[in-house]
Amino acid sequence: MPRPVPPRPAPTKKKSGCFGSCFGLVVVFGLLSLAGKACDSLDSGDPSNDDGRTVQSTPCPERIAVQLPGGTSSELVEAFRTNNKQITLCRTASGALYYFGEFSDRREKGIAMKAEDTGDGYTARNAPYRYEIHDGVVTIYRSGEQIGEESVTPEPSPS
Repeated sequence: MPRPVPPRPAPTKKKSGCFGSCFGLVVVFGLLSLAGKACDSLDSGDPSNDDGRTVQSTPCPERIAVQLPGGTSSELVEAFRTNNKQITLCRTASGALYYFGEFSDRREKGIAMKAEDTGDGYTARNAPYRYEIHDGVVTIYRSGEQIGEESVTPEPSPS
């Protein structure tokens, strides 16, 4: 009787080296590094690009800045438009944040009030009124009771 032949191990796959998977890792880490640098430049508070050029902030519109205490050199933080109103948030050189609300057609003089950044929006107070901007709406309260809510659309800068 013939002797059984033991099974031969399967041939090992030829290793392709690290090039494919290592190259992919290098690319991923390179992209993460670039993203991290981009985030650092946004968070650093340094008003210059990596090439040393100064990034200019947008000034608060002059007609609004002159109505803010110490606002002549203030910068635009954010601006919104509702159906018939314009909301402009500006920060003075001293760091104070102001909410300026007015009718879009400027039929009445606008009003400036101290504001605060809430992390997810803004709150401004002009007793007994409170204005809260977040999640695409401005909600108006009088003496703590909600009296209105309007959708807001961000815009680059009021005219």
